[in-house]
Amino acid sequence: MSLQITYPDGTVVEHADGSTGLDVAESIGARLAKAAVAVKLDGELLDLTRPLLRDGLLEVVTDSSDEGRSVIRHSAAHVLAQAVLKLHEGATFAIGPSITDGFYYDFDIGRPFTPEDLGPIEVEIARIIQADQPFVREEMTREEGLVVFAGHRFKMEIIESVESSEVEGGNVVSVYRNNGFVDLCRGPHVPSTGRLKAVKLLRSAGAYWRGDEKQPQLQRIYGTAWESAKALKEHLHRLEEAEERDHRKLGRELDLFSFPKELGSGLAVWHPNGGMLRKQIEDYSRRIHEQYGFDFVYSPHLAKADLWQTSGHLDFYADLMYPGMEMDGSDEYRVKPMNCPFHVMIYRSAARSYRDLPLRFGELGTVYRNEMSGVVHGLMRARGFTMDDSHTFCTSDQLAGELAMHLDFVLSLLRDFGFEEFEADLSTRPEEKWVGDLDMWGQRSEEHTSELQSH
Repeated sequence: MSLQITYPDGTVVEHADGSTGLDVAESIGARLAKAAVAVKLDGELLDLTRPLLRDGLLEVVTDSSDEGRSVIRHSAAHVLAQAVLKLHEGATFAIGPSITDGFYYDFDIGRPFTPEDLGPIEVEIARIIQADQPFVREEMTREEGLVVFAGHRFKMEIIESVESSEVEGGNVVSVYRNNGFVDLCRGPHVPSTGRLKAVKLLRSAGAYWRGDEKQPQLQRIYGTAWESAKALKEHLHRLEEAEERDHRKLGRELDLFSFPKELGSGLAVWHPNGGMLRKQIEDYSRRIHEQYGFDFVYSPHLAKADLWQTSGHLDFYADLMYPGMEMDGSDEYRVKPMNCPFHVMIYRSAARSYRDLPLRFGELGTVYRNEMSGVVHGLMRARGFTMDDSHTFCTSDQLAGELAMHLDFVLSLLRDFGFEEFEADLSTRPEEKWVGDLDMWGQRSEEHTSELQSH
């Protein structure tokens, strides 16, 4: 028997049964095979050395592509775990995914990592890479996996999970072995550790298991990995430049704002310099809102919990809301995470005619989000902040025109602040946690897509 492999250009080529992705890449050209780190068969990422079990469309994933870099970083995370478990007796490990421009791995070593810990770990990583240890994939039952990872509670929890992003479906889990070390992983990985050409550890931080503050706090090591030393050097240079432009650093140096510990995490106070800067921005915001026909409204900082129940916030966003406060004897109040219900209350305060529409309400409204401490990041991810927020009430026939106007408004505002290149993400109806009419969702999604494409 033979395999009928379709190339991206539509060409169908016959390959011997049992051929791997690497065999296919080598048959195309030595340069492609050298750059390859994985393949995609009908969209499924596979190891280069994994036999192809069916016909299909095959794409070679190279080391300088986004997907290729993700494979490299995931493999670097695996090697990081191998190094930490060798150097820190009694350590256990949790997860180690690739992320934008890098990777991380979460550990429990009984104490926080220190900056001095990272040097020896990097030395051990370099030794593992130099040894060019092959990554070997193995599949086993969940029961066998629990035996392999006995003593590593986080791995055992993942194996017992039904989350498809963490383990294979059914009763099968996959692991990768190299030189005696084994890690639970769906893959793919580069063929061997020697394919990791440029790895750098960046920092460590605390992180709750599964992002849940009720779970154990683990110690996370962040790193980055690239296809070449040159690419790594360029990335580190970009990080240095970004650090110089970090708004938290500029906020201190220019005396704009601060985050006093006495206030709590994620809560800023604005100094006179920052207050004047903020006034200029707010004045500009009000001017452009007036130009586009918005009316200004104001709303309180808290409301009865019943309002948030009616609006759906307690059903969908309770985790991001602060706990309730009992007032007036038995009524529960909540500080606001969003302004939406207040604007609806203003709209409902009087009888409206279709001739009154559209109505555009704008507010510089301060809101409060119960963000976990691990994700708080200066003004970019805060627990209390002011939103330049608006809500428009219009008829169905007016919606397309209003959407076009709002896109013009947003792009005009961004350009006034010096931004020229934009990307737009369209949020469509999720499978769960949605309200409204199904047909309207479909129609509006089409209109939104059309307007985004026209802009």
